[in-house]
Amino acid sequence: MPQKLNFDGRMALAGLVALVHLAGCGIGSNPDPRTIDGMMGYAALAIERDDPEMLFKVIDERARHALLSIVADRQAAAALIRAHYPAADQAGALQSLGDALDVGEAWQLFAARCDQACRRAWSTELGAVQSKTAEGEEWLLTTTRGAEVRVYREHEGEWWGLVWRTAELDAERDRANRDLEMIRQNAETYQRREALEQH
Repeated sequence: MPQKLNFDGRMALAGLVALVHLAGCGIGSNPDPRTIDGMMGYAALAIERDDPEMLFKVIDERARHALLSIVADRQAAAALIRAHYPAADQAGALQSLGDALDVGEAWQLFAARCDQACRRAWSTELGAVQSKTAEGEEWLLTTTRGAEVRVYREHEGEWWGLVWRTAELDAERDRANRDLEMIRQNAETYQRREALEQH
């Protein structure tokens, strides 16, 4: 008797079906993300390969830029804390910076937040585009898999990207920037206090 596929097996098969379907629509093995169909093919290929760094390149550039900024600001804040905060205060201050401290690059933060299950979920949505509708700066796509997918591109000729947590990440970027400024001010205060105590 044939065995039933478990959830992971069904998701992997869905991803493969989506990829084959896109390839059958002329996307091929070298999709061009400067077109919507090419971007969908590129994303499907990244998911089929389970390559989060590749997939990161075709998420909404607003989300990518926010992730880059978040990682840079959190790493800069951590360096200030380690260099200038009192030893007793460092652990708590570092913990408050969140998961961006656990990665070296923005794509790794994306991979941590959009894990394998998250990435596989996209495989049930990606497919050849049946219709597209402009909605402000974004486009709403309906795919042959019966799903709606939002995409974004800022300028003609650039890569399209899958919209992913854009507003949430933009707000987090602002918080990380404000936190960095506050930590910078705190570090200066600790430096001045240390200098006074040495006299």
